Amino acid sequence: MEQAFKLMYERLADFMMKNRDFDKASVILEAGCGMGQLTIPLVNRLRNIKESFKIIAFDISAVPYEGDLEILRKRIMKEKLKEFITPMKGNVRNMKAIDDANVDLIVSNELFCELNRNGLEQALKEFYRILKPNGQMAHGELSPIPENEAQKLVVQANAHSLETMEPKLEWFSPYSDEIAVLMHKIGFKNLVVKYFETNLKMDFDTAIRKLGEWKTDPVFIEEHLNDLQRYGLEYPIEHVIFCEK
Repeated sequence: MEQAFKLMYERLADFMMKNRDFDKASVILEAGCGMGQLTIPLVNRLRNIKESFKIIAFDISAVPYEGDLEILRKRIMKEKLKEFITPMKGNVRNMKAIDDANVDLIVSNELFCELNRNGLEQALKEFYRILKPNGQMAHGELSPIPENEAQKLVVQANAHSLETMEPKLEWFSPYSDEIAVLMHKIGFKNLVVKYFETNLKMDFDTAIRKLGEWKTDPVFIEEHLNDLQRYGLEYPIEHVIFCEK
């Protein structure tokens, strides 16, 4: 199953690169990079088209994600990518370590779902501040609208997580039109929403293991055992919002 996740992130890296001009980007910021699930595939693809670039791998690396940056640092050393990736710990709501107009391109995946509405607006304002004029962005989020019972279980399980960044989750993921309106209000232009098929399905055994990793309330798992056996879990489609400063 881990191979399926790896392939999904590789396809997502390809998807983002096809829809943004990475050739012009020397300084790229990945917001909420985690353990580098998307970072590493992006770097490996960029090395095929560019000789010189830097990815700032930015993450809060705190509960429930404490230690993620350290895992990424070990991956960077193991795969000899130190010259391309600079891990940086911080909060996307206040990226004081990064100067104004210093970044060519910003990407993220499943970051906005960790922020409430106020936090999302703060983060987008910070992105606007650090982007160079005409700088680009690409932000991916799982759709909050399930297409079937397996996807519905993923959405419901997220609401029963015992370990989250916010005291109470405000959403599974924000709707793409809500994000787009906020981006437009802040000043971003040329907004486009495209859809990425995750194609990630989990059978019962894998679903139970993943729910444990996601710190899902055991009561929820027990109450939905029959549904999990019948449907498993499936990631919803992902909407990716592209825009420019």
